[in-house]
Amino acid sequence: MAAEQITNIPDYAKLKVLTIGNHKGGVAKTTLSKLLTEYSVRKGKRVLGIDIDPQCNFSARFVQMTEDGGTPPFHPNFDPKDPTWDELPYAPPGYWSIAEFFRLGYAEPYPTDHPTLSFIPSHKRELTSFLEQVERNSIQEAVVEHMRAMLSMEYYQDEFDLVIVDTPPQTSALTASAARAATHLLIPTEMQEDSVAGMADMAQLWQAENQVRDTNKLQLIGILATKYDPQSAAQRKTMEQLIQNEVLGDKLIYPPMRYLQTYANSSSTFANPRSLFEMHENTPARNEAEQFCKVIFERIFK
Repeated sequence: MAAEQITNIPDYAKLKVLTIGNHKGGVAKTTLSKLLTEYSVRKGKRVLGIDIDPQCNFSARFVQMTEDGGTPPFHPNFDPKDPTWDELPYAPPGYWSIAEFFRLGYAEPYPTDHPTLSFIPSHKRELTSFLEQVERNSIQEAVVEHMRAMLSMEYYQDEFDLVIVDTPPQTSALTASAARAATHLLIPTEMQEDSVAGMADMAQLWQAENQVRDTNKLQLIGILATKYDPQSAAQRKTMEQLIQNEVLGDKLIYPPMRYLQTYANSSSTFANPRSLFEMHENTPARNEAEQFCKVIFERIFK
C-alpha cells in the first residue's frame, strides 16, 4: 500500500532544522552536533540546540547539568508564581527539558555562554519514562508530528536561524519526530559494517519521509565518514563501496572525520582552550573540522 502523503505539513518561513542521526551508536553524532553548533554560532547564526538523546552528552556541552549529568539545572527565568502555568496540564518542576517540550507542548530554552545560542536539554530519567509511555499508549504518530508543529510556531521562526537536533542511537518515535521536523538530514557513520547498516536504516527513513511529504522535502545534505583511518584496508574498501552506491555515493562529505580524540578532548569540562575553533590555526583537527563544517554549513544555507 502506498504511503499516505502529508499535504498540510507546517512550513517554515526561513528556519533551517538540521537533524543528525544514525541508528548505530558511537559514530560521533554528538561530537558532530557540538562542532556544528559552535561553528554556526561563530558564523553569526542564531542557533537552538535540541538534545533528544537520554545520554545528555550534547546538553552537557552547553548547559551545566546537575546530579549525574542527566538532569537540567533550575532555569534562570523560572517563576513558580507565573499564572501562565495554569494553562499547562501540570506546572514545570523549575527546569525545562525536551520531555516537557513533548509532554506540555512548551519548553523555555536555556541561555548559554554564547549570546546567540539557546538550548533545550535532555533529561535522562524523564525522557526514558516518556518513551516508555509512548510505547505503552501507542501514541507514536502524535509524537512524530509534534516537533514540526512546535518549531513552526512564530517564536522559533523569529528567534532562530538554525535548529540542530542530536538524536539517540535507536529507532524511536523521537527520532522519527526529529526527521519530520527537519529541513536537512546529516548522517555520520564509521566505515564499518554495523555503522554502515545504521546509516542505511537512516537513509531509508529519509526516503520514507519524503514519500509522505507532498512539499517541503527533506534534504539529505550528506554522509560524513567518522573515525576514519586511511591506513585501514577494510575502511578504504567500505568507503569505495559506498562511493559506488547509486543513491548515496554522491552524498559523501570530504574530508572525513579522523581526529576524534582531539574533538572529544576539546569539548571536555576542563578543556583549555574551551573550543576546538580556538586552538592554533595550524592544528590538524581544527583545519579538518573547519573544512567539513564549512561544507555542511554552506549546503544548509546555500
